Amino acid sequence: MDCSMTSSILSANYNTILFEFGIILVTSKVLHALLRKVYQPRVFSDLLLGIVLAQFRVLSLTNAINLVFGKIGGFVFAPYLFALGVEMDPGTLLDAPTADAAVAYAGILSTSVLVTLFHMPLMQATSGVVHERSLRSFLGLAAVLANTASPVLTRLATDLKIAKTAVGRLAVGAGLASDMVTTMLIAVGSMIWRDAGVVDSPIVQPVLTAAVLVVVVVSAFVSRAMAEWVGGRNPEGRRMRGFDLSLVALAAAALCWLGSALRLDVNMAAFLVGLAFPSQGRVSRLLVSKTNFVLSSLVLPLYVCHVCLSLRQTTDDVEVAGLGRVEGFRAFVMELPFPWWKVLFVTVMGTLGKLTGCAAAGLLRGLGWLEALALGMLLNVKGYFHIYCAQAAFDAGIITDKSFMAIIFMVALNVAVTPMVGVGIASWARRSVQWRLMGLQHHDPSTELRLVVGLHGPQDVPTLAYLMEALRGGPGGGDLAAYAVDMVQLTDQTAAAIVRGGGFDGVTVVDEEVSEMRRLIGEALDAYQAEAGEGVKVRRLLALSSFQDMHGDICICAEDAMAALVLLPFHKAQRLDGTMDAGHFGFRLANQKVLQLAPCSVAVVVDRGLAHLGHREAQAQVVVVFIGGADDREALTLAALMSRHPGVRLTALRVVQNATAQARARARTSLFETKAATTGRGGGGGGGGPAASSALGQEEAQMQVDDKFFAEFYRKHVAGGKHGMGYLEKHVADGAELVAVLRGLQAEYRLFVVGRGRDRSSVLTEGLDEWAECLELGPVGDILASSDFSNTASVLIVQQYDAKKHYKVIDEEFMPL
Repeated sequence: MDCSMTSSILSANYNTILFEFGIILVTSKVLHALLRKVYQPRVFSDLLLGIVLAQFRVLSLTNAINLVFGKIGGFVFAPYLFALGVEMDPGTLLDAPTADAAVAYAGILSTSVLVTLFHMPLMQATSGVVHERSLRSFLGLAAVLANTASPVLTRLATDLKIAKTAVGRLAVGAGLASDMVTTMLIAVGSMIWRDAGVVDSPIVQPVLTAAVLVVVVVSAFVSRAMAEWVGGRNPEGRRMRGFDLSLVALAAAALCWLGSALRLDVNMAAFLVGLAFPSQGRVSRLLVSKTNFVLSSLVLPLYVCHVCLSLRQTTDDVEVAGLGRVEGFRAFVMELPFPWWKVLFVTVMGTLGKLTGCAAAGLLRGLGWLEALALGMLLNVKGYFHIYCAQAAFDAGIITDKSFMAIIFMVALNVAVTPMVGVGIASWARRSVQWRLMGLQHHDPSTELRLVVGLHGPQDVPTLAYLMEALRGGPGGGDLAAYAVDMVQLTDQTAAAIVRGGGFDGVTVVDEEVSEMRRLIGEALDAYQAEAGEGVKVRRLLALSSFQDMHGDICICAEDAMAALVLLPFHKAQRLDGTMDAGHFGFRLANQKVLQLAPCSVAVVVDRGLAHLGHREAQAQVVVVFIGGADDREALTLAALMSRHPGVRLTALRVVQNATAQARARARTSLFETKAATTGRGGGGGGGGPAASSALGQEEAQMQVDDKFFAEFYRKHVAGGKHGMGYLEKHVADGAELVAVLRGLQAEYRLFVVGRGRDRSSVLTEGLDEWAECLELGPVGDILASSDFSNTASVLIVQQYDAKKHYKVIDEEFMPL
């Protein structure tokens, strides 16, 4: 009878615990969904919920949390630190410091100096922030304040879309470096000051430390061998076997246990073992993804609530505050006078330390004052690791209860404020983009060139890689960031083969045809990046949508990346006999919509063996055709960038009107003027007069801009002879003679660069579009892309970003420049 009653009581307790845990998890999820609308990260919703529960003293919930986490509390944070270690690459510490690392080191150094300057008020045994006056507490506080919560910062940068801004990229890279260095210092400190209070012989500590290092080295070999074995059993594109991934996780857990058996803290052992794991590869990505999903969904909300509910005072502190002890009741920290000065002191010291070093490094990198300060504020963001450090320091007696509470509130305040800084950076970036014309003509050659490259399949990579390399000026040229977008149609078959969270895009298409195509594209891009060197960064993206909506993915990518140019393959491909096939209507539709809606300049490449230019010929013969108009000016700018490549021999061809064409142009002008005058005298019948006058005015203004632009181009690139650029000038009468001139050049040149010619108003191209097959290429581009033009000459049709359409202005005078 007694046994049955005990069993029922335990069962009721477990049911209560599960019910209360469910309430915490559901409430945390709902709270996060609400706060995410104001860009608050998950850690803030968890902290807010824990503080509220602690404030209202939910005693049964406290008992339930402590009943579970009192037994396993020392181990729950180990998976988090393991996943954090896997995402980091310690090999970067052996390389020359990059700009990201320099900013991170500056922030760590300045924070450490500030802690040193204020060590006296910090180390007061009675009223200071740190209760224990020792070297380990001093160094631990400096490392924790210098630490950046890189997972929180990366998520904020992604949500706020600032990861591609100058400040955002620098902050994300520096945050990862800062997090790695400071966490490694804390792990090393835990090896040096392990088991405080336990007296060992002088030989024990070095032996244990050496044994831990051996475990870390063994972890590196074991993890890489297992990753290769599991990767061979589970090729890219197929669903990962759960058993194989479980084996890797089990091996990692065994290595962590081995480190903890050597009297190293299990959480720090997990971080060191994770650091030894390869940071790249499908196995590591999936392991981190699955671990983080379980942590964010189940473990971390309960852990944060456990930490917040453990904010109690000792008997001495309660009596000092004048709060008598009540039988069966333990007073909460919330009942004591709130330690505002500690919260303020720790917050200000940590923030000033980061601001001083990171802002100074940012200024040296060329950032403005506001951007440099924003960089320091972003790198000061705190997270789950700081909560763990506060709990560990409290359990070790390094800090008091009041300091424990002060640090928890400091983390909450810091995490709440940081997204506001990110919102400010995002608004600055959007304003700068809004008032800046995107395109090659307005690109600063001294800055990084950003391209969005659409790919139909692996056959497009060599051609577009050649164009990218030509645009950056060849080996040793400028920096290039290419966003390679795999254009995959979303069908019922591919929709059924999507696995969420399985790859670098957030989704993986396990359809064999698609996965094989993407694998080949990835191999080709990796080969290009390895050959191009450090100046080129290629990022893979996936546009998985219907052809009706595919342009949206490309345009959003171009806007987020602040790209200057979108490179797209032509929808037709060359057959073996040299003619062009019928093409894919879906890709043509996507190209048409990108040309219409892109937030930057666009270029469509018609490939006729362009990929072989860099391999077969010492000098690739390229000609840029200039007739007039904004698109031709953009084509001329693109050609000027290509001329810096040592393997490109560029010729500028200017097509001008001969006497016959000039007479036709004067006759057309006289006809428009007569029509305008007649309509004006007739009282505005039909409105043809003002329209004709406006067209004439725009044509004259366009010709003046063309003449001025080409004269400047000639002075810089042709007359100077810096890049050995050639020059041709052809006088033609009409479109027929223009086509004849171009046909005469097709055997001599391997690439034609020409503008689309939307706003071109020239008698030389009149009537050409009447027979056009692909109007989206423009009259000249359509002729060059037709099957009967050439079998060997590729074509690049360029369209300049239409700023007037974007800003909805009518006159150049009112352009926001």
